[in-house]
Amino acid sequence: MPLLLVVACTPPRTRRAPDPQALRGVKLGLPVPADARRTPGIGCGQISQDLTLRAHKVLVAAFSDNGAEASNSNRAPWVLNVALREATLGEENTRARRTDRSPANPVQPVGPEAPPLDQPQESLVNSGNGSAVVVLDATLVHNGEPLWTGTVTGHAESAPCVQAIDKVREALADAVDELRERVTPLLHQAQ
Repeated sequence: MPLLLVVACTPPRTRRAPDPQALRGVKLGLPVPADARRTPGIGCGQISQDLTLRAHKVLVAAFSDNGAEASNSNRAPWVLNVALREATLGEENTRARRTDRSPANPVQPVGPEAPPLDQPQESLVNSGNGSAVVVLDATLVHNGEPLWTGTVTGHAESAPCVQAIDKVREALADAVDELRERVTPLLHQAQ
């Protein structure tokens, strides 16, 4: 039991330090990211509907800390368009299970070999549902012309279904740090 408590309290990763002079003088538009997720569910029975607004705040802070003049504008000389494609803590926890009830299907029918409905259907041991993942798709645009398109992934580790929302936010910060590291050299070269 003490080992489980130690694992459950996984400290957040150390964030990558920005260079406050790297983007000095760059005017960067950061519109609110699009939410391209299939569902606001992040797994473990948790929902995060405001994750795109949180992503926007983290993006503005990350690029401002790097010296850019960040704004919400999509008409700035440089614009970074971002879409939140995935945000989960254990992909297996976001799928419908036969015990999930909905108005259309109160309980999914199963064959005689299926375990009883009150028995857990997915293992929490070694199942990967302690790994938070956030995926961002991004496009860097200069004066209306796309210059770079890419996908970044952020990660955070936890015990299964512990601190789900906090760990997804930690993975979001990791993805934004990765995005900042990829985009900064492109903006720096163009100065």
